Amino acid sequence: MNKLGGYITKLMTTVIDKEQEQFVKDLALSELKRLNVDVNDFITKHTKDMYDKAKEQQDKKLLQEDK
Repeated sequence: MNKLGGYITKLMTTVIDKEQEQFVKDLALSELKRLNVDVNDFITKHTKDMYDKAKEQQDKKLLQEDK
């Protein structure tokens, strides 16, 4: 079900694993940073979309009340 959560958990585990090679840790950390940017972009876009829809509905409601 939650494949991304499991993937992120594995990456985080790799980063803190003392027996893991530094190169592998660096790759895992880089992937976590990339995912962070992707998630932040998603949140920003959808927060703006939700705000825009709410504002549009509010404007329609105000126009209907004025009639």
